[in-house]
Amino acid sequence: MAKISKSPAVFTVVAITALHTVALWAAAALFVYDTATQSANSLGGAIFLDSFLVLSAVAMSVVTVLFVRGRSSTRSAMIVWQMTVVGIGIASAQGAEPRWDLAVILIVPAVIVTVLLLFSREVSRHLDSNA
Repeated sequence: MAKISKSPAVFTVVAITALHTVALWAAAALFVYDTATQSANSLGGAIFLDSFLVLSAVAMSVVTVLFVRGRSSTRSAMIVWQMTVVGIGIASAQGAEPRWDLAVILIVPAVIVTVLLLFSREVSRHLDSNA
């Protein structure tokens, strides 16, 4: 297993991604709880959304663990996820009641992770199977 503490860039990526994953699990739990305890306009839609959130949380958990282990295939999955988070942040800053606070909380860490994944030599070395 790779040593995370030696590289601040790798530690930062792991920490932010782990926080995103935990937050996704919390959102999934909240949505499942709401579906189970409250009536929904569309039960099929609520179950679909709950399933999608749980599967996304499982996928991000796996990707985070594999990144810690140094699997290079996780880079693309993490970049896609971070760009999704940026999109959610942009969407939260629009509309009748924009939430700039949520937008900043979502966008800034996602951009940091993306920049580190794309441009950090430490992260590239961590993900290099030949190192």
